[in-house]
Amino acid sequence: MTATNCIRSPISINFKAQVWLIDDDRELLGMLHERLSHSGWHTRCFETSEALTEALIEDKPDLIVMDRLMPGLSGTQLLEQLRAQGHSFPVIMLSGMSADHQRIEGLESGANDYISKPFLWRELQLRIENLIRHSHKASSPRPPKTIFWINKIRFNPRLLELRGPTGTILPISRGDSRLLTLFCFSPGITLEREFLCVGSGSLVDIQNSRSIDVRISKLRQLLNCCKSGSGRIIQSVRGHGYRLNAELHIEQTN
Repeated sequence: MTATNCIRSPISINFKAQVWLIDDDRELLGMLHERLSHSGWHTRCFETSEALTEALIEDKPDLIVMDRLMPGLSGTQLLEQLRAQGHSFPVIMLSGMSADHQRIEGLESGANDYISKPFLWRELQLRIENLIRHSHKASSPRPPKTIFWINKIRFNPRLLELRGPTGTILPISRGDSRLLTLFCFSPGITLEREFLCVGSGSLVDIQNSRSIDVRISKLRQLLNCCKSGSGRIIQSVRGHGYRLNAELHIEQTN
């Protein structure tokens, strides 16, 4: 396995990302603003949820670093509100609340990552880079009416269905559809677990969870119910991730 056939994260991001910061701790806010700006990102700072929501009327960030405990709306309440409004940009939640159930609450409110205070600056920097990079990969424009033929299985992401060679139709969830679509746009290429986790919209701590492996297992079972013949359509690549091992054709519909 060489680096050329495995999708993994480059060291730097080759565009000026907008990173917004919201925290009522002015000293921390100033430190983050200085360090993130020094890293080459455009930053905007907010001390209240009202100021942030007003700014979103005219502009949109590539990522938000959000404090959890703030006056007025808490970070979890604000994030739930933003997700309900359709905002999908990545969010890293910072908090001194580090118990397991508190981290889960933060992730369930819509955070893509959760970092406990005090934190290491380098770790925050790397997590920001990873989320921005994978967010832009996952949001690359794709034809809205694409149909994939995986061996003899017809996969229609728009209708959320798989059709086997004998005509058997199985429904596929939206999350599993996004996951399978990632494989279909990169046939034969090994996709790292982290990329699959973020690209398919998973809201879990990708560093500590094996949930993507469970989702892959579920997806394999669905494909096995449709296919004829032996052999795994989605193969494990030890130490790297997973890849689609199938004959693939892409059909554009009107």
